[in-house]
Amino acid sequence: MPADTWGGHRGILARVDPHREIELKLDASLEDLRRLQRHPLVRSLSQGRAVTRTLESVYYDTEDHDLAQANVGLRVRRDRSQRVQTVKGERSASGGLFERTEVEVAIDRDEPDLSLIPDPQLRARLAEIADGKPLVAIFSTEFRRTRRVLRKGETEWTLDIDVGGIAAGERQVPVHEVELELRAGDPAQLFDFALQLHERLDLRPAARSKAERGYALARGEGAGSQSTRRVHLEADAALEDVFGAALSQCLAHFTANADCASEGVDPEGVHQMRIGVRRARAALALFEPLLPADRVHFFRSELRWLGRELGSARDLDVFVRGVLADSAHHRPGDAALERLRGEALALRAECYDGVRACIGSRRYARVVLELGGWIHARGWLAHASSEDALRWLQPARAFAETELDRRHRKIGRIADQRDQSDAARHALRIELKKLRYASEFFRDLYRGHGAKRFLRRVGRVQSALGRQNDVATAEQILAALLARLGPERAREHDRAAGFVEGWSERLAENARRETEHAWDRFERARAFW
Repeated sequence: MPADTWGGHRGILARVDPHREIELKLDASLEDLRRLQRHPLVRSLSQGRAVTRTLESVYYDTEDHDLAQANVGLRVRRDRSQRVQTVKGERSASGGLFERTEVEVAIDRDEPDLSLIPDPQLRARLAEIADGKPLVAIFSTEFRRTRRVLRKGETEWTLDIDVGGIAAGERQVPVHEVELELRAGDPAQLFDFALQLHERLDLRPAARSKAERGYALARGEGAGSQSTRRVHLEADAALEDVFGAALSQCLAHFTANADCASEGVDPEGVHQMRIGVRRARAALALFEPLLPADRVHFFRSELRWLGRELGSARDLDVFVRGVLADSAHHRPGDAALERLRGEALALRAECYDGVRACIGSRRYARVVLELGGWIHARGWLAHASSEDALRWLQPARAFAETELDRRHRKIGRIADQRDQSDAARHALRIELKKLRYASEFFRDLYRGHGAKRFLRRVGRVQSALGRQNDVATAEQILAALLARLGPERAREHDRAAGFVEGWSERLAENARRETEHAWDRFERARAFW
């Protein structure tokens, strides 16, 4: 919806591109939405009175959802007597902040008309994606939107409070959402404003847009998992651009999986969220010499807490779906093994309760908002010395080569100890992860230099070592399960646990052979930098 139709002032502020949408989405309870409207900060920044309207939208796509698969959204929204067709392009999302292109045009009917799209390239792109297939209604939204225009200094944004629902056939889900859409100025101000509200209200960064929720509802599915996306850079990118892009992508990765992790149905949600958290910690460690110590300590501590909560659930997922499932398959009808499995599932459920509590906590919301605001404000430059400020502006390749060399050499020094103990293998695996994540952050600086092959070989060694590490983890989980089952039928349970351990060791032996083969190939890999 064009901002002018809702009132507010044009003034002389530096406006956001009208075809670019930048908004911070927050979920909240109905009670907190009511309290938000009376919040003194909102009243003090408001430019004029609030305006409330009912908005009805229908989202269109092919029956195969080709537009959604191409990261394009198409809707027709009814606002009183007006109808507005909106096309939204590929988005990026990080910590609740959604950025994407947006093209709107007034139309005189309820169905979309692609011929009215003013941009000929975009019009051709949609026609290419649809490939002659008819566009049909996929889902609809209807909600009351109360809008205020807020301004602080040179930054102006809209505060939209949306209450309503999303419907696809007979299925419905509620919408209780806050949208802060930037009109002019600095996106970091949206995070600062949200953090001030968060002191009194329980506002949580949204992991998904209304459209994403609507498509999931139409498919009859829960929230899906999201794998990491490549950090795209120019070959001559400055060091600060590399760090900002890498950390932003890490934040986007783990927040995008928050809903899937909370649901606890698809284990990839917790897995991918944990990877995103680990990559964020790795990015902070990689650039630590140039970062303010207090911020690094805070973010790494909070991410470590989040990683622990996710790690417990992930360990149970791997155990239940891996070695325990394999053991049960080869011992059908074993009552003691079934009791062991039942206890493992109960422990897994408790771990997922912990994940849900963590993601739903005010602590999680705060660290996501703080990290998002720090990224968009380029907070690492605020107190940088003149020497460090100059280093941030230099091309990143010299820094990348120094750090990649250092990590590569460290792996060579500790590799010979990998067969001495579980701890030695784990240490090697951690160093390989650090090298892999750093390589992923920097790979675009070295196009055509074999980064893909190098990363593939690092990944294979890391995965094989991970399967060996699963054996040590399985032993710890089995000990915890036996303690939970207690002394009754202890001999039967010990026998079942022994069978699982034996099967686990068999898998570990296979993994050891894989590790040696993968390590030989890794040693022959040329460093792409």
